[in-house]
Amino acid sequence: MINAGVPAPTHATVPPVLERAALHQTRFRTPGVSPDARGVVLGQKGLVLFPSVDRLVAFLRAYGDEGSLDELLPSMTIRRLVTPLKTRELMLTISAESSYRMDRIAGVAKLAGGLVFTGTSRHFVKYRDATSPLGYDVQQLLDEAADLILYHDTFRQLYTFDRELHFRDLVFKLTPYRVPPNDEPVPPRLWATAEIGVGQAILSYLFRWQVAGRAALAEWPSQSAFEDRPRRLYLFDITDTPERITKLFASLPGVKVFSPLGTSFAVELGYRHPIALESCSSMFEDDTLHLFRGDGEVLIVHPLPPFAPVRSLVRSHLAVEDDESATSGGTGLSANIEMTLPLKLAYSTDPWRAVIATVVPKEQREWLARMLYALPPNPLGALRIAVGEDRIYMLDPSGIEGVPLGRFYTEVAPRIYVPAGLTLVPAVTPNVLQELVQGRGDGHVFFEPDGTPIAVPHAAFGPVSRKMLRALTVTSTTAEPLVTPNVELPLAQYDAPRTFPLWGVPAQDGAAGDGE
Repeated sequence: MINAGVPAPTHATVPPVLERAALHQTRFRTPGVSPDARGVVLGQKGLVLFPSVDRLVAFLRAYGDEGSLDELLPSMTIRRLVTPLKTRELMLTISAESSYRMDRIAGVAKLAGGLVFTGTSRHFVKYRDATSPLGYDVQQLLDEAADLILYHDTFRQLYTFDRELHFRDLVFKLTPYRVPPNDEPVPPRLWATAEIGVGQAILSYLFRWQVAGRAALAEWPSQSAFEDRPRRLYLFDITDTPERITKLFASLPGVKVFSPLGTSFAVELGYRHPIALESCSSMFEDDTLHLFRGDGEVLIVHPLPPFAPVRSLVRSHLAVEDDESATSGGTGLSANIEMTLPLKLAYSTDPWRAVIATVVPKEQREWLARMLYALPPNPLGALRIAVGEDRIYMLDPSGIEGVPLGRFYTEVAPRIYVPAGLTLVPAVTPNVLQELVQGRGDGHVFFEPDGTPIAVPHAAFGPVSRKMLRALTVTSTTAEPLVTPNVELPLAQYDAPRTFPLWGVPAQDGAAGDGE
């Protein structure tokens, strides 16, 4: 709630404070005001009173969206005021060059909830409105000790200056807010920062897809005594970025993508600053890069580090050797050189595909044995295994995810595997890769994390049941068949039906039945 509407108790009973200015009026009780060429009462300064910081920010945002804040910055001053009731408000003062400028400021300020005044030193009178098109003048000046006195048509108020707020500090302390994805198109040029761990992978990725860009390494001093090294980030300036690459970088942990608003400042992609930064570009130096992150942190890169094209920063190794068999002009100097570019492993951000192999070190063989006891028959029957000196190689064409041990490998070419999460650079097709890997015969080639290829013969792989299950030793024992004497069963013959059909059948003890 604005406190200017609650005047101090000593002036609460004062009736009308202002009077309307008349056409061609030249004398005013308010010191420092005079009519301009249009007859509007105007002082050397314009003042806008706000009840809170959010109303001040709303005014700056609205004014910057439709105009330019650069024209106000040279004379802009923001102060916090204290009333006799010990409440605090904010004021913004600018140079009132003309009534046209003040009309625009007054229109935007009313939308933002501010009150507009004009004056020169410490006495400021309400700026003109529809009730008084030429402005206002005071009926009686207050002669009291105060840094600022405001005269409104409903109140007059004394203020004391608390402290000054710098516009640059206000801009840097505001946190950008998120905008819907569809409301912000992807710009053709982007800035990006990446942690050291993923910076080299992004360099290789940009080079592989032939994306034009530059890269630099930015450093900041340690901000804590517990940090033993400065903070370092890769800085990328990317042009003509495809939308899929932009979305990929924005989703990577440790990578921030920024949309440039000027030559030296940018806001994180998907966010917007509460104040239109492009309308106050004069605040940013050309030799300093300002990156506004979505979490409120502002990365200031000063001075700008030297940039280099991405294609010149991709890691490669050229082996140049003299060919003594070819000479020129009989001088004994080498005329031909051989240039080779070896295959190397680099980190890849692509999803894992064709993970069909794993290499289990010997330290985990007990874990592997326990896991094989728990596998169902079908996955166990599909596994192919080869036992080396210090490791165990396992293959499953349908996917090795059922064996959560060892280091996973992806198949980049038939029977050629690289560790999951890595890729071979320079990028070559599977056919070319098969030609480059020589001397493997029909074996399986596994690239070590350091890039060393190891070939395992195909004949060394076999089913788990043949490679891992131990043979059973059978112990012979003697057994004789059970001898059972042949007992003759008595025969019973039936004669004609009678009253006692079993009369005379022999009993078990050999005696004839007695009919009982």
